[in-house]
Amino acid sequence: MSTQSQPRPNPQGPQRPQGGAAPGAGAMVSLDPIKLLHKYKWVLLASLAVGGVLGVAAHFALLKLAPKYTSFVVFQCTPVDEEIGKTNPAIVNPEEMERFIGTQVATMKSEQIIAKVANDSRLEAEAPVWTRQFHKNGTLDIIEANKELQKIVKAYAIPNTYLIKLSLSVGNKEDAAGLVRLVRENYIEQITSKSSKNVIQRKDVIRNAITQAEQDIKELNTRRARLVRDGDVDSIYSAQSVRAQKLRGIDVGLLEIQQAIEFLEVQRITDEAKLERETGTDYDESLRNQVDQSPLILGFKQNKKLAEADLISMQAMGYGNDHRAVRRTISTIQALERKIEDTREELLRDAFEARVQGTRMMINQYRAQEADLLKQHEQLTTELTELTRISGEIKDIDQQIQATVLQQAEHQSSLAQLNASASLESSARVVVSSVETVPDRPSFPVIYMMIPAGVFVVGALTAGVILLFEFLDQRVKSAADIAMMPRTRPLGIIPDVAEDPANPSSPETVFRDHPTSVMAESYRQLRTKVGNEMLRNQDRSLLVVGAMPGSGATSVAINFAAACAARGQKTLIIDTNHRRPRVHSAMGLDSNIGLADVLSGEKALAECIQKSGERSPDVLAVGSLPHRIVERLGTDAMTNLLKQASELYEMVIVDTSPAIVSGDASTLANQTDASLLVVRAMVEKRGQVTRLRNELSDGRADFLGVLVNGVKASAGGYMRKNIRTSHSYHAGATEKPAT
Repeated sequence: MSTQSQPRPNPQGPQRPQGGAAPGAGAMVSLDPIKLLHKYKWVLLASLAVGGVLGVAAHFALLKLAPKYTSFVVFQCTPVDEEIGKTNPAIVNPEEMERFIGTQVATMKSEQIIAKVANDSRLEAEAPVWTRQFHKNGTLDIIEANKELQKIVKAYAIPNTYLIKLSLSVGNKEDAAGLVRLVRENYIEQITSKSSKNVIQRKDVIRNAITQAEQDIKELNTRRARLVRDGDVDSIYSAQSVRAQKLRGIDVGLLEIQQAIEFLEVQRITDEAKLERETGTDYDESLRNQVDQSPLILGFKQNKKLAEADLISMQAMGYGNDHRAVRRTISTIQALERKIEDTREELLRDAFEARVQGTRMMINQYRAQEADLLKQHEQLTTELTELTRISGEIKDIDQQIQATVLQQAEHQSSLAQLNASASLESSARVVVSSVETVPDRPSFPVIYMMIPAGVFVVGALTAGVILLFEFLDQRVKSAADIAMMPRTRPLGIIPDVAEDPANPSSPETVFRDHPTSVMAESYRQLRTKVGNEMLRNQDRSLLVVGAMPGSGATSVAINFAAACAARGQKTLIIDTNHRRPRVHSAMGLDSNIGLADVLSGEKALAECIQKSGERSPDVLAVGSLPHRIVERLGTDAMTNLLKQASELYEMVIVDTSPAIVSGDASTLANQTDASLLVVRAMVEKRGQVTRLRNELSDGRADFLGVLVNGVKASAGGYMRKNIRTSHSYHAGATEKPAT
């Protein structure tokens, strides 16, 4: 059952923003190594065979022209035996042995040994052929021979052994053995003479060090004795203790005095401020109590009490306040009160001033005590510092004496070891394990190395050329190349006709003629993907654009229309290629009635539509030749035609001229609902596809993606196997209506 949907309005609207990379932009090339191996396996196998042949040829050429013979001698190194007469095996120190072997290897290749060989009078006799190249004007060029020897003399330690291998390679086998012999003899002579000199020099150095240590110890003991005698060391340590204890006591006393001075200063400042206050002195309660207990105040208070008693007696006897005796007594009491107050104020001021003066005197006394203690503190500190210096100097001397004694003992031990191992220096620790011989075969070239080398070199060069070619090849080979392009969606592939086992005779009608073929199945997959996308966007008309002539866009349009019609969709295919129309011929219809006649207004759309068969798409051919005017494709007539067709059909497929040779595709992209681009595999380049994608994306139509047509198995890697599997699965099947 077909799906009905409302046609989308199709006026020509504003162009959408460009949605892609700049024209010509391409994505990074993605290479599948397995696919490349399948594609170029015979080329690679041929290159490996050629490499093997070249390796054999190079072997015999080098064997004739530039052979190399290697002669060698092997030395064995032994560990140090520190005890003379020791019969047990020596305990091996791995680090010492590693250093020793490394030293000997460096000595064998040293400039000194090479120079001795180059200047050896036996050189021309031992290597006559090799030295011939260094003869100038009848004499041997020793400098050039020396340089060459430095290049060819090799020495290295054999891993996991105490063996050293000395070798060199030259073009003559007798010369190789002779040169190795000279290097060996000069090396043995060098280490033998050097060992004797080294032992004597080392003994002299150690003896001088022992003598110097004895003199240093004697001088240090003399200095220590003088310090002990002059400083009376026995009393120094007790004096240090006594003075340190006194110093701690003085510190405590100073702290107490300074705290007392601080307290008294605060009190003095406060009292003096009270004396200078204009409003009068505010005496504290303790001072007032002290003054109130003075005899003078107490006497006045006693007299006041007696007068008050007399007043009470008079009042008891009935004397009134106007009585002369009463008035006199009251006057006496008031006079005593004034006297008490005046006397108290005078006594308070005298007592307060006396207290201030006393505070000043106490501060002066404490400051005198502080100065005395500070003087004692300074003197004790000086004495203690001097005592500490003397005792520290004695300790330093003791430490120097101890270190010098230890150093002297080490020197004596080193001298004993040197005497014990004098016979085990390099000359005795290095022995010849295997003497040099004349080689019986060349070391270069070797056939089992030359063949793999030739195979590797030629194979690597071939692989490099293949990779370079693949990287530089910008042609679209499969949908994978489309997927690598920015913002470009691959819609799938259509295999090449030659790859389809059904052997279709006409690719334009392969869906109709061979419904079970692999190509037909590819169109079904395209129908599903494109149909779902158009249904989602409510698209009715689809523009099928070929990139270049021969891309197969017409075949894709016809077969896609057939696939849609086979599913039950009412489908119309419109041929807008006014230059080279092919839809009518591929489907066996008349081209003299069609699109051009409708656009010219000569005929109605319904009159020009032709039926192509049962469950097949209807066709609107290109139309009669006199009315084929390309410019009409961009007119309102074309817009109205597509709108009318979209109302009559569920799927309207528009075939047009290739985009690279005409602008029809860009014009129609602004009038159809959707568009797809068809490119021919191994023909169109990625930059060109990107540019066309951008042009179609600029139009009103939804750009659905790119379909790769004519894909061959050689470019698809696993494609041939997939094609055979698909053909086997669908063999014998017939096209059934889609649901």
